[in-house]
Amino acid sequence: MINRRQALKAAVAAIPLSHARPQEQLKRTALMSQDLPAMDGANLMVTVQELEYVPGGTSEAHRHNGCTFVYVLAGEILTQIDDGPVKTYKPGEMFYEPPLHLHAVSKNASSTEPAKFLVFRVIEKGKPATVPAK
Repeated sequence: MINRRQALKAAVAAIPLSHARPQEQLKRTALMSQDLPAMDGANLMVTVQELEYVPGGTSEAHRHNGCTFVYVLAGEILTQIDDGPVKTYKPGEMFYEPPLHLHAVSKNASSTEPAKFLVFRVIEKGKPATVPAK
């Protein structure tokens, strides 16, 4: 006679891989969110996140509201802003993304090692940090 655990294991094994949840490409850890004093009538805030691309991880093309500064902690990331060149950034290197410019390429340069980086963003309160590429 099959017990519940065996039945559940058999049911999970029977789920087609096409219905399995895809591996998360980018892990996000919020480190800080701080309101800034109003400047020239703008209500701004700073956010800091640690992001990690899994090996081979990538993001769809997108744009960011606000000013974005990226500092690479480990691994290497490939990035392209607008139609500029694709650049590789290594630990200790930084780059800047101007508000609403196209982040056309954003991915881990390695298919075997993760890539970690810090993202510092100054953004207007109430606006989403990331918007579709459109």
